Amino acid sequence: MLMANVQIKNVPADVHAELKRRAALEHMTVRDYVLRLIERDQMRMSGQEWLERLHSDESVDIGIDPGEAIREMREERDAHLERVSAEARARYEAQRRGA
Repeated sequence: MLMANVQIKNVPADVHAELKRRAALEHMTVRDYVLRLIERDQMRMSGQEWLERLHSDESVDIGIDPGEAIREMREERDAHLERVSAEARARYEAQRRGA
């Protein structure tokens, strides 16, 4: 495989120090650490690619207003937390009376 070189000049000292620190934590050279960062970045879609994909996807009708679904889930969660809290308070009071 043909290899190329990349050089980055004028890297702020604090950025370079952080790269060195993180590379050391991973038992890597700065070169290998930066190369891994670049490889990971290239595995992700760019912002422009993501937007293009988002706009090309068809809308999905889930049959319910998302805002209403969230409200219902929050109400169910709150009711559950209130029940659990009431049960815990009752157990605490029972233990306190029995002690």
